[in-house]
Amino acid sequence: MNARRVLALSALAIALQGVGVSALAAPVQASHAYSIASGSLAQVLARFASEGGITLQYTSQLTHGLSSPGLQGQYGIEDGFQQLLAGSGLRAVRRGDGVYGLEPLPLNATSGGTALNLEPLNITGRQDSATTEDTGSYTSNAVTIGKSTHRLKDIPQSVSVVTRKAMDDQRLDTLDQVLEKTTGVTTYQSPSGGKYIYSRGFEVETIQYDGVPLDRRYYAIGSSFTSDTLLYDRVEVLRGANGLLQGSGNPGAAINLVRKRPKAEPSLSVTASAGSWDTYRQTLDASAPLTADGRLRGRLVAGHENRDYFYDTAESRKNVLYGIVEYDLSDATTLAAGASVEDLHSVPFFSGLPRNKDGSAIYAGRSTFTGADWNKWNNKQTTYFADITHDFNQDWRLKASGSYIRETNDILYSFGRGAVDPATGNGMQSRAYLYDFENINQGADINLTGKWRAFGLEHEVVMGANASDLKTDDLQGGLLNLGPINLYNPVSPREPSMEELLGTTYAGSSHGKIRQNGFYSVVRYKLTEPLTLVLGGRVSNYQYDYELSRFTTKSPDPAHAKHTGEFTPYGGLIYALNEQWSAYVSYADIFKPQTELSEDVATLKPIEGTNYEVGLKGELLDGRVNTSFALFRVDQQNRAQYDYNSVCGQKGESNCYVAGGKVRAEGFDAEISGEVLTGLQLFAGYTYTSTKFLNDPGDGTTASGATFNSYTPRHLLRFWGDYNLPGDLAPWTFGAGANIQSRNYNTNFGGTGGVGDIEQAGYAIWNARLAYQINRNFSVALNGNNLFDKKYYSSIGWLNASNQYGEPRNYTVTLKADF
Repeated sequence: MNARRVLALSALAIALQGVGVSALAAPVQASHAYSIASGSLAQVLARFASEGGITLQYTSQLTHGLSSPGLQGQYGIEDGFQQLLAGSGLRAVRRGDGVYGLEPLPLNATSGGTALNLEPLNITGRQDSATTEDTGSYTSNAVTIGKSTHRLKDIPQSVSVVTRKAMDDQRLDTLDQVLEKTTGVTTYQSPSGGKYIYSRGFEVETIQYDGVPLDRRYYAIGSSFTSDTLLYDRVEVLRGANGLLQGSGNPGAAINLVRKRPKAEPSLSVTASAGSWDTYRQTLDASAPLTADGRLRGRLVAGHENRDYFYDTAESRKNVLYGIVEYDLSDATTLAAGASVEDLHSVPFFSGLPRNKDGSAIYAGRSTFTGADWNKWNNKQTTYFADITHDFNQDWRLKASGSYIRETNDILYSFGRGAVDPATGNGMQSRAYLYDFENINQGADINLTGKWRAFGLEHEVVMGANASDLKTDDLQGGLLNLGPINLYNPVSPREPSMEELLGTTYAGSSHGKIRQNGFYSVVRYKLTEPLTLVLGGRVSNYQYDYELSRFTTKSPDPAHAKHTGEFTPYGGLIYALNEQWSAYVSYADIFKPQTELSEDVATLKPIEGTNYEVGLKGELLDGRVNTSFALFRVDQQNRAQYDYNSVCGQKGESNCYVAGGKVRAEGFDAEISGEVLTGLQLFAGYTYTSTKFLNDPGDGTTASGATFNSYTPRHLLRFWGDYNLPGDLAPWTFGAGANIQSRNYNTNFGGTGGVGDIEQAGYAIWNARLAYQINRNFSVALNGNNLFDKKYYSSIGWLNASNQYGEPRNYTVTLKADF
């Protein structure tokens, strides 16, 4: 502990005007076996107090930014405190029977100081920081998705946080895997590598990076978006309408990816894992101060993965590199800049398997591959980002952030398409598609957050502006018939030439631009001590331009959309029932431009709607547990629907849409996360979702009242618990959980082949983990997924293709070293 920190802690004690309490001689207490992992000092102390059966009281400022190596072995209370607080500049004092506090160590004799003692202003064990790394927790006491930092129970919408520990324990190495373990979020396989993301029945098209919103699902076809989670401290998911802070979009969810930041103390973490289907992954994560005074800090993260798949032929290799530096320009101003590269090369199998001609499941095994051995998907994402934060004082902060992402996708693949005769396996034809995508995404956000006091109460405000610019340059081609292929004996077809792929009516090039910007403001005004009024609004500008040039046929008309000065209001009330529980109600408007064209070649007016939510939230056990329950309803209108009765509709032309569709999604979700019992970290979330058309969508096949998102199950339960065994078994940790859902189905393009819905019954997938802490630095873990080897579809397609099997039973062993 350097003199600067000792002086700072002492000055803090004086500033807080604590009443001195001398350290009391503690009675001898029986020792207890502890196995507490390293982490933030606040989290480690909370665990120590819980296991030791004592009450610990102190101001959270005392431990802010401090870490602890943890505690392993037999210790009494006093000895345990001595080990945990070594080098921190703090000491424990006994205030009564089973009650302890913290205070700064006394100044040395040359300073003429004496011991300064401090009465608690807060009862903690809880961090004010939203950072989840090294906390050892499945929850966070705060999130940053709303620009400022707020506790979960003070946000009048449903929010989930997937922490670093949750990702590590369950081996959630991609964003898709994270979202597939998150309350209420579902995914669906795209025909170009990535996955569509849905929440409350609506697609999520925008991803935030440290609060900067970028459109990440805009490609010539499907979605190729993918992301490795090695870069992130946590994933924050706010369900419901979110246009206030990120602009236009569907009311499904806002997803905020929060990057890892440099640590104040040197650290090194190395992992190596091996799993089923020759899956091998290695990672390195190093962080350290780069100058003696610690004002310049850096972090480097790297990963490599080689893997095959449970289906034949397919394979991939991936490299991830991430670097960031932070520099304290002054005590009030911090500048950060970084870059990352994600580079994926694979032999993919995007389009899944067909069904039998009668709509039943095929008889072929899950390893069946109807693609080609020349299939390829090369995806590269290069990102640059920077931010600067300035604290005017403890209440007012200005932050500016920017991100630049260039993504390229080079895709060539074949697959078998067509319903199958179950007796012979015949019925499919091989197809081939070529895609060459380039997306350049730029975004920036600047915001001012602050607090002020009026009428004896504290109020908050967020004011800011953000902008994003997406440019796409895409090439696509396809050959619809490479010859027949048999499901029971698939043989790789010949590789077509570039001339063949670009010489069909499907081939063409496209160019697109989406520009958004807006100004937003949110005020949190305390009407009374327990009642907070939240009012906000955004003024948005939006411009969309898209042009497709067909190589062999007449191209469709260019699409243009422009909207300026669109205002979307937001409001909510939060009532603090007590220190642990709050109730809330919220309302938000929905604004989403459309690009479909009407009969007179004009873009349709934007989708509009409303989002209502009422809920109850709790922050329990000194912040170690968060829980929530919410009822929601989302209404949308003006959705594009094809007009078969129009003149152009009867001719089969493309610009035959009207803005007439109305839909509703409603239901409820419930969630609990955190250390519910000593040593037991739990995440559990349940969602009931009903989606339906409020009018006939006009496609000639679906009636009013029918489901509009049939592959979102009505019932969805996800949970995972991780238990650190007590006593002599403390080095062992056992985890288990499941994904359970009700039936879902696909409408099969209106009954192609005389077959109606393609349906899947409800199912449960069970997973588990067993880990052993070898010593302070080394641990080993075994993860098993789909333990009962359930055969199911992760995505339901239609009669001819796109039925994607979920992974069979598989195992991964991971060795981790932390220094």
